[in-house]
Amino acid sequence: MTLLWTLLIYWLVVFVGCFVVVEIAQDQLYDQVTPRAGLKVTAGSFLIALLLTWLKYRNTPASFDSMFTTNIAWTVLQGIVWFGVFTLIFQFHPPHALGLGLATMLMVSGLGTMGVDSILNRPAPGSVAARPFAPSEPVRQSLNPASAAPPPQPAGKPR
Repeated sequence: MTLLWTLLIYWLVVFVGCFVVVEIAQDQLYDQVTPRAGLKVTAGSFLIALLLTWLKYRNTPASFDSMFTTNIAWTVLQGIVWFGVFTLIFQFHPPHALGLGLATMLMVSGLGTMGVDSILNRPAPGSVAARPFAPSEPVRQSLNPASAAPPPQPAGKPR
């Protein structure tokens, strides 16, 4: 069941990100959006979500903290898949698909992993250390160390 929720969360995040990019970029670059763009984005985002779910299942998720360090080989594979989806399914020209696909991959895949981790991983009970209640005393002195000298006493009234 967790695998299904992982796929659905990734698919939602990737669909929204790709739909925005496809609608805006094709309108700006080519003055029109390709026909049936919604269906194309649905299919392309599903393929990418399958890849991200498989990577998460293998314990090599596309997270921001390991994308360019320990999981660089999987990041390269993702880049190839994203380029292919943007070229063959979303029908961008190859230079545009390379730039838009990689930029979208860098933003969306990490966000999707953060969403999956935050929704599906429940913190262990008692993981937050409870501090005993200790009332704090109010500060009744100057916080400036230069003015630590006591205030001058008013002089007595002259007679």
